[in-house]
Amino acid sequence: MGFLKRHPILVSVIFLFFAIQLFPLNFEEKQIGNPFSRFILTLAYYPQKFVFTLTKGVVDVWQNYINLIGVKEENERLKSEINKLRQEKFRLWEAELQNERLKKILEFKETSSYPVVTANVIAGSPSGLRSQVVIIDRGTEDGVNQGMPVTTYEGIVGRVFMVGSKSSEVILITDEISAVDAYIHRTRTRGIVKGTGDGCVMEYIEKKSDVNIGDKVISSGKDGFFPKGVVIGTVVGIDITGGFVRAQISPDVDLNSLEEVIVILKYSENMVLNE
Repeated sequence: MGFLKRHPILVSVIFLFFAIQLFPLNFEEKQIGNPFSRFILTLAYYPQKFVFTLTKGVVDVWQNYINLIGVKEENERLKSEINKLRQEKFRLWEAELQNERLKKILEFKETSSYPVVTANVIAGSPSGLRSQVVIIDRGTEDGVNQGMPVTTYEGIVGRVFMVGSKSSEVILITDEISAVDAYIHRTRTRGIVKGTGDGCVMEYIEKKSDVNIGDKVISSGKDGFFPKGVVIGTVVGIDITGGFVRAQISPDVDLNSLEEVIVILKYSENMVLNE
């Protein structure tokens, strides 16, 4: 009873709404369309319209909520599918690159004058004193010995410096103690390619020699170390000092991203070092 006393208008509207809904109008009265019937019809519009609008609003909100949940779930599913496709594409691309590298390594092995073994680069230098070194997963058990040249199908990498039973340390041609007897491929001009720590230079080239930027540099084979004709790099700069030409050499092999290398099983009695 307390609710009726506190909200008389609301209670009256509710009773009026239900009375209108339950008010009997016989068929004849509807057919005649008497004034009272029209009044009841008009009066019923407002509560009916309110209930319809309220109900439709609730249904629309709920339907939109359900749709949003469905859209969110679909977006998550599509994102997951896209990520899977990207990963699959990357795996296929990586496999294609690896197959291409292995194919070129196989071609190198077939044309090499010496027996070779392939190796994976498994680490960089374990010492902070020498950065131009990588570790490979081949050692004496695989026929690898100190001084053996290391290359890829693109060109010279370096040489085996220390050997273990299952792994070896390879000193890169950019190391300051590295030296390779070499030719300018185009003119057969001879010199010594030395490491500088972050690149290479070709020294002891006679001043009158024909050397140009872009010339390819190859091993001469005269040091008894590398086989003749293995690519070292490309001339990228030229300096004239005294009676000699000094050429800056950019190695053809990207030494910062080595993955597979080839050890040429060529024995040398003497290690050729940059004094």
